[in-house]
Amino acid sequence: MSLNRTPFPTHPLARKPLNNIFAAVSLAGFIAVLGAFGGAALGITFLLWGLGLLVWGFRYGQKQLRAVEADRALAVKAHAASMADRMLYAQRRGLEFEASSAAWAEGFGRIPQEVPDRLSEEQRVRARHAADLVAEGVLRMRGDDLPVTVFDLEMINQSDVWELKKRCRYSRAAEAAKYYLTVCVVTLPMPLPYVASAHLHRNPEDPDRTEDPEFAELLLSRPGVREAALDRDWLWSVDGGRLICCAVTSRGTDIGNVEGLADRMAALAGAFPWPELERFRVPARGSRPRCPLWINTPDLLIDRDAPFGGLIQIWVEKEIDRTGLHALTTRTEWLARASATLGPSA
Repeated sequence: MSLNRTPFPTHPLARKPLNNIFAAVSLAGFIAVLGAFGGAALGITFLLWGLGLLVWGFRYGQKQLRAVEADRALAVKAHAASMADRMLYAQRRGLEFEASSAAWAEGFGRIPQEVPDRLSEEQRVRARHAADLVAEGVLRMRGDDLPVTVFDLEMINQSDVWELKKRCRYSRAAEAAKYYLTVCVVTLPMPLPYVASAHLHRNPEDPDRTEDPEFAELLLSRPGVREAALDRDWLWSVDGGRLICCAVTSRGTDIGNVEGLADRMAALAGAFPWPELERFRVPARGSRPRCPLWINTPDLLIDRDAPFGGLIQIWVEKEIDRTGLHALTTRTEWLARASATLGPSA
């Protein structure tokens, strides 16, 4: 089993030369039993051999599951300590702080909805997670004279759940596969069309890049903005009146990195050509994001050095089958490596 949050060594039977030795010894044993006791004994031996493998595999999987749950328990404690540090930071700096906020979560994934018991376990867990989601450690500050808000969301890592649910119920797998999404939001002076920094890393015909190509070209033509957009390890997007950056971690973001992220995002917003952007003003939107959120993955096992580009994640709202309910999920995307050849010129 290989999870994004908790790495594990390869199963012994998948390692060389152990798997070759095991296969050779098993074959030799089967031949010996056949020669000494006949075909009936071989059949019984083969049955016991297969049963032994199943038991070994089950116990090995349960051991890994317990290790994941232990890692998750440590992550919860570490995140609680991180939230305490964030609160102390706010007190020392005279900043606004909320331990939790449903209002901010509704703007980033909380989906109020009634969840009937008739749904499958997976549907219930996913829908209730979205319905009960709250923003944790909400810190409000100002940077470049713009409001900046930072908070954490407890998310479910879908790829980890897929692996863990082979060993337990979906509800247990989902709890063990949770991680934290630190969100930094700069409230902009005016609502603007959607654009993602990944605009410079994708084929011009791909969706989810921008709502207004002319707006994107003007914005990304500014050296400070374009330089920030070219950084594949720092993904951000403009969605209405918000400049957004999301970073996923297993234990939360420490206060030093929170402060650095807030300063960086505020400086980016300050580099926007505001007088020229007035003509791109759009009507104010509701709190829930309409467009995908690109996720920075600093401590997950995501391949960022592939020869043809880096694998990243996008967080989106998705309908659960035909139930009328919604949940949050992630999908993966490849970012092109030759960033400078795509998008508008500086």
